[in-house]
Amino acid sequence: MSMLNFQILISQISGTAIMFSIIAVLCILLYIKNHKKDSLKIIFTTTSALFITFMLKYLLKVPRPAHMLIVETDPRFPSGHATMASVVMTLIIYYSHTHIKNRYLKYLLYLCAVSWFVLVSYSRLYLGVHYPIDIFVGGVIGVVSTVIVIKIFKHLHYYAS
Repeated sequence: MSMLNFQILISQISGTAIMFSIIAVLCILLYIKNHKKDSLKIIFTTTSALFITFMLKYLLKVPRPAHMLIVETDPRFPSGHATMASVVMTLIIYYSHTHIKNRYLKYLLYLCAVSWFVLVSYSRLYLGVHYPIDIFVGGVIGVVSTVIVIKIFKHLHYYAS
């Protein structure tokens, strides 16, 4: 497999529709397994991050770079791929930190989560569909949305008890 084909594959796998579908299945499984609060946290995190990203994307309508290796037609800023990858990264880090006791497994999951974000971000830059600022802002949106939703849920849980 060539480097170009590998980057296209990473870009396709990490697309917002596929990532959102995987997250939706995860939420359904968590809900069925009686982890309703975790399911809701993930739903609110994902939808808030995507809402902010798409609102900015279509309000600002920043055009894509002229020399892309693949065809993308929607506005480029901020990166939806980077937003979703950073949401996934932050959720993995959070749940690893709060639920996994084995230090080595926890750090392995941290490394996998950060590597996923870096791999997705690099693929978007390699394909020429984003500039670094698009990736950076998408990453910030994902991390900040996740942290805020987790804090809101902790706050609500505190008052519910």
